[in-house]
Amino acid sequence: MSARNPRLTRRHALGLGAALGLTALTQTAPSTAFATGATAAAAGYPKGLKPRLLTVFDESTLSLPERTLATTLQGLLARTGTEGLYLNLPSLGYNLWLGDLADRYGVRLQTGDLWKLLGRSRIDGYLLYKQGTPSVNVATSLAGLTGAVAVEESLEATAIRTGLRKVMDVRGKDDRWVLDRYWHRLRHDVVIEQRADIAERLRDYATMAGAFAFFDGNSAFRAEVVGKLDDDAAVIGWGDAANGEDRFVGPNSDAGVKAIPADHARNLSVLSGIREERFQQRGRLFDPALAAQGDLPKPDPDAHYVSFLITDGDNIQWMLGDFPTDQRWFGSPRRGELDLGWAVSPSLTDLAPTVLRWYYDRSPKDRFVVGPSGGGYVYPSRYPEAELRKHTSTLGRSMARADLSVVQIIDFDSFPDTRLWSSYLRQPEIDGLIYLEYSRYDQHKGKVVWAEGKPVVSARTMLWDGLPGADEASVTAELNAAPRDPSSTAGYSIVLWHAWSKTLDDVMTVVDGLAPHVKVIPPDTLVRMLGRNARP
Repeated sequence: MSARNPRLTRRHALGLGAALGLTALTQTAPSTAFATGATAAAAGYPKGLKPRLLTVFDESTLSLPERTLATTLQGLLARTGTEGLYLNLPSLGYNLWLGDLADRYGVRLQTGDLWKLLGRSRIDGYLLYKQGTPSVNVATSLAGLTGAVAVEESLEATAIRTGLRKVMDVRGKDDRWVLDRYWHRLRHDVVIEQRADIAERLRDYATMAGAFAFFDGNSAFRAEVVGKLDDDAAVIGWGDAANGEDRFVGPNSDAGVKAIPADHARNLSVLSGIREERFQQRGRLFDPALAAQGDLPKPDPDAHYVSFLITDGDNIQWMLGDFPTDQRWFGSPRRGELDLGWAVSPSLTDLAPTVLRWYYDRSPKDRFVVGPSGGGYVYPSRYPEAELRKHTSTLGRSMARADLSVVQIIDFDSFPDTRLWSSYLRQPEIDGLIYLEYSRYDQHKGKVVWAEGKPVVSARTMLWDGLPGADEASVTAELNAAPRDPSSTAGYSIVLWHAWSKTLDDVMTVVDGLAPHVKVIPPDTLVRMLGRNARP
């Protein structure tokens, strides 16, 4: 996770496949069809409108410049609630979400031609940019303000033949130019951090939301941007993690803003357009051997209780992409053989509610907890006190909507700081926390501290390829030798399995080797049992 130990960077293998009162930016006024911005959910995330019809394109059939054009068009169409656009990747989860929009939510689907769709829209302007330069982010930022699509210089002649007029030539312009001139008219609760060399991903959401899209590494300019944001605002995307993700998540936290990993996410402008107010997990909250009319009786005194929990569930792009289909993770044929824990971002309640419901509907035994470290990826010890209070209050409401009760935390050397954890645990929706030391996760070996009468449980051990004591045989032996005393905090174990180096098959290898007295239960059950039976 940190530069001190590059092997522990969580995402080292990440390359996975207010209304805007607008005035003219140039002498030509923007189309009136896009004179207002996206609506905002209670948690502050902008949302599109549910489309009645989606024109679907296989992403691979479009050139990179066409994809940028398509996504800015997609973002603008998501403001209308009429005909929308969807970029499909049939081999990933996007095909599942598309089918769900049609089957559950009654959205009609059709195929079509990108330029004909553009011609049918009421959009009549374009912003001219040059591929591979910062001007693509400039065009993305201004698309939401002007109601114009982004057109790469190689497509300009076609755009003119289609009847579009040039609103502005932004070639040679950069993020500083946008910040200095238009910051007062862009959103301050959400910004998009996206590399200029990623042509299509996340740009639809930036356009729909009317949000500032930028990328400048871990620079003074970046610090200035996050410093200008509202308290507990969201930086959606991903920064420069070449020397560790803490290089940008840390400054975010210092400024009191959260990161939502999503730089490879597609179709958020469309997926956010569905409204779902409440969600219900299907998986068992309590182990059936313990359940008595929905309550927790006295546990087996000769048992040791363990939960297996995956890392990196805060990663929106992964949850949308290959997580649901890949056999390493949720797509494993062995999923369902045990009560397994998965982490998820509560931001999905607004950014992609159909996706969250899809996961819950297909999880008869799985249980979900909040990914690190709450409403987004933050280091709580570096969050200013007032902003952390706001963050955890908003988090509690989001967790109530999403039927979540436990939060993963990642931080540096903060495990004993019970005053810090009180900000989370005073929220009635939160039963407890699971603490992961940044480097390495199981440093505190299952110790528990208490705040507000609720437990903060550290990981006892972990599965992580190449690290000592983190292989299947070592983890199995440690669990089998762990104390059999559920009246003690030592009678419970959390095992974190590293999403990028271990698979569900590896988890099952451990489970298959456990002694009979080691009982696997979901992580939220474990937190509740520990809180009731192992008081300090």
